[in-house]
Amino acid sequence: MEIERQTQQPLSDEDLQQLETLEDLLKRSVADGVITTTELDAIKVQITADGKVLFEEVELARQFIRAKVKAGECVVDFFDRL
Repeated sequence: MEIERQTQQPLSDEDLQQLETLEDLLKRSVADGVITTTELDAIKVQITADGKVLFEEVELARQFIRAKVKAGECVVDFFDRL
């Protein structure tokens, strides 16, 4: 899998759409206050859906989840599959 950092050129319309879709998924994942491992798996699938991983996608997911956890708005449940 190719990992790209788009700092040299602007994001394509397709890449921007991928980021919007990812952001929607992230918002749905934290809506109930818990991010499950199943939801984390879905986030990973969305990030890799187009066969490439953009730095912006990883940063969006990382910063979004970290901010929600830090603010006490959600927790990450690593034990939901037990």
